[in-house]
Amino acid sequence: MKFDNIDLASGVSGARDGQGLKKDVTYYVTDSKYSISNKTATSISEEYYLVWNKWPVMTGTVDNADPVVYSGTALNDIGISSLYVRSGPTYGSGELDVAIIRKSDRKAVRLTVTGLSGAAAAAALREPAVGVTGVTVAAIDPKDGPRTPETGRLTLLGYA
Repeated sequence: MKFDNIDLASGVSGARDGQGLKKDVTYYVTDSKYSISNKTATSISEEYYLVWNKWPVMTGTVDNADPVVYSGTALNDIGISSLYVRSGPTYGSGELDVAIIRKSDRKAVRLTVTGLSGAAAAAALREPAVGVTGVTVAAIDPKDGPRTPETGRLTLLGYA
């Protein structure tokens, strides 16, 4: 399972020290008006990082969506009980296909929001809850990766 996009809007890898998850719409993809974090504040959560294949674009005035609780899911298994999305309220384009990776042991969970458009896409992207049409939350088997430029770097250095 390969994820190509690991660099943040700043050009720095989210896996590096001092980086991680952040609820700031300019942190991941410039002009996307979309972000995901496991913290309520816009501070960086250095325990995790995110890689993506697909990233949505939202429009409108940015605000905070209600937190989504992930008790009893694969996200909860890696220590994330809730995710906080900050975004524009209106769907612009694209889908969400990300892996959230715990830095300490590289266990990962895939979160996708696919096959939706318009108001349904906006609702699912702002609150990607388990059981909502188009939303998938699943553990990634370690033998399947996720394969990223960061895991390649660690393997080359002999850490993986």
